[in-house]
Amino acid sequence: MKKILIGEKGRKFLVKGSEFHSNHGRVEIVEGAETATSHLGHRFSVLSPDIIDIYEKMPRSGSYMLKKDIAMILGMLGVGCGAVVVDAGTGSAALAIFLGNIVGPAGHVYSYDLRPESIAIARGNIESAGLTDVVSACEGNVLDGFSKETGSVDFLTLDLSEAWEALEDGKRILKRGGRIAVYNPYIEHARLVNNCLVELGFMEIKTLESSNREIEFRAQGTRPKTSRVGHSGYLTFARKV
Repeated sequence: MKKILIGEKGRKFLVKGSEFHSNHGRVEIVEGAETATSHLGHRFSVLSPDIIDIYEKMPRSGSYMLKKDIAMILGMLGVGCGAVVVDAGTGSAALAIFLGNIVGPAGHVYSYDLRPESIAIARGNIESAGLTDVVSACEGNVLDGFSKETGSVDFLTLDLSEAWEALEDGKRILKRGGRIAVYNPYIEHARLVNNCLVELGFMEIKTLESSNREIEFRAQGTRPKTSRVGHSGYLTFARKV
């Protein structure tokens, strides 16, 4: 049994099993119950975790992709049920999990990372999301894994330090009409990616930056939150023709 406990101040706890211990006390979780109270009197709402809960509470492997960037990738690529997606590098599997949640059992996400420590964490996160049959976390070079494939992949997502070096082989494994998304933290790298996509004959090339401003409502007035995430990276999209 896996549950999300949400405290009265909004703090979340991902719980495996029927008992949970924290500084709020010991909590016994009864199957089917909507609330639980610790022996110290702290009250929690009890929910089954969804993909957002899994993302927010999963162990991290270094930096990870933010939801605002994941949302843009999903929207700009138009990933659908049954799609085959190749993803690199895996990191904590944040993007791979969201992709797997969309492609479903009829599709598959193959995610690659060179770092064994990242793959170990990613596989645990994929299991927590219930997507082990849909998302494969593979240790190794993404293009080695698809070295014999041509035109078999619907979508390609790259979060690599030198992503432009993978674009020629990326074009080879993409189906005609397939789309690609490349994440770069630096504008100079995004420019290299853009130039390479142009040279390779990709179409619909566009580089975007996403920014979110959360709004807070207080008695004295309404304004954007002071602490917020601004820039995270640049996203370049293109289509094979």
